[in-house]
Amino acid sequence: MPAPTDHGRLGMLDDPSQPPTKQPSSAALRTDGDDGTDPEIVPTAPAETAEAPQRKHSPLYWLVDAHWLGRWRTPALLKLWRYGAGSVVAFVTSVVVYYVCFSFAHLGAIGSTWVAFVAGAIPNWVLNRRWAWEKRGREGVARESALYVLVSIVSLVASSVATKATALAVVHTNHTARDLLVTFSYMASVVVLSVLKYLVYDRFVFVDKRRARAAGAAGAATE
Repeated sequence: MPAPTDHGRLGMLDDPSQPPTKQPSSAALRTDGDDGTDPEIVPTAPAETAEAPQRKHSPLYWLVDAHWLGRWRTPALLKLWRYGAGSVVAFVTSVVVYYVCFSFAHLGAIGSTWVAFVAGAIPNWVLNRRWAWEKRGREGVARESALYVLVSIVSLVASSVATKATALAVVHTNHTARDLLVTFSYMASVVVLSVLKYLVYDRFVFVDKRRARAAGAAGAATE
């Protein structure tokens, strides 16, 4: 019987009465033998998928955002760390301003305290609200601002009393020692007040009402 021609082969493929031929999968290649033998199915290795490159952060990002805490990097510790970092920025700013105002501008203990306190309160507000407590948008900003100003006024009065008392106590010392002691008293008052302010901010000022309502509703549902 003569072998079918190429046209015959095409006719057999187009004939609906013939059984469909099984096509090779995408993971294999069909090759025709050069020696006249039947075609072979040669499996091929699956294509390798390129992994997305991991984003590399700078050591400053790793340090500032507390990634060095590892598994201890809980939301509470992260918030405390960010508050501390923001307080350090405000602290350094206010101390430098206070020393310049007291030693060179001669504004006195109370005047220098007021100027330095305002200079440190502005970056402290921004870092606390947007970074430490991760507050966004304008919701609740009026209430938070009013409470923040109230806490700041109380802190300002306390710092003024501490620095004025120190200035009166060391009035008979030499100029350099007096400046250093009064500046140190301001630093100590800022550190103590920073601890107290964190508790007030976390409990009363930067409160997420939506989370509080959700937690209350969840507690009521479980009862």
